[in-house]
Amino acid sequence: MAFVVGQGGKNLVLSSTAKKWKDFKSTLTRHYILPYIKEREKLSQPPELYKFIEKAEWDAFVASRLSQEFVSVHSQHSKIREKLEYNHRLSRKEYADLEDQLEETMPGVEIDQSTLWKKARQDKDGNIPDPKVAEKAKLIVSLLTLF
Repeated sequence: MAFVVGQGGKNLVLSSTAKKWKDFKSTLTRHYILPYIKEREKLSQPPELYKFIEKAEWDAFVASRLSQEFVSVHSQHSKIREKLEYNHRLSRKEYADLEDQLEETMPGVEIDQSTLWKKARQDKDGNIPDPKVAEKAKLIVSLLTLF
């Protein structure tokens, strides 16, 4: 069975596949390898949920995730992540995409940096779940009312 996909669709399919592959490897690493670094015997077999992974492939993947290079990069990125105080909720969307979306939904309203900052940290209901971020958003609103 074959699928015929045009050039524009081909790029979309390949980028979507690449993202899903990266997410799958990340899930395997976060849920099935890193928690068991000190319990190596639990890493000897692929997880029950993913029986389609052959043992040789699993062993190679585990070895790559336990390599000194990977552990070093992972710890560097973990340290950077720990320093982030005001996490956004944009997922893969960028501020430019958020701005375009807001311009469509809020015509005639000037979209400034403070609006983008607050909207990027709101959930689907318009709430900011993190109390520290909510406090900073209130401060921004109060400062804006002074000007």
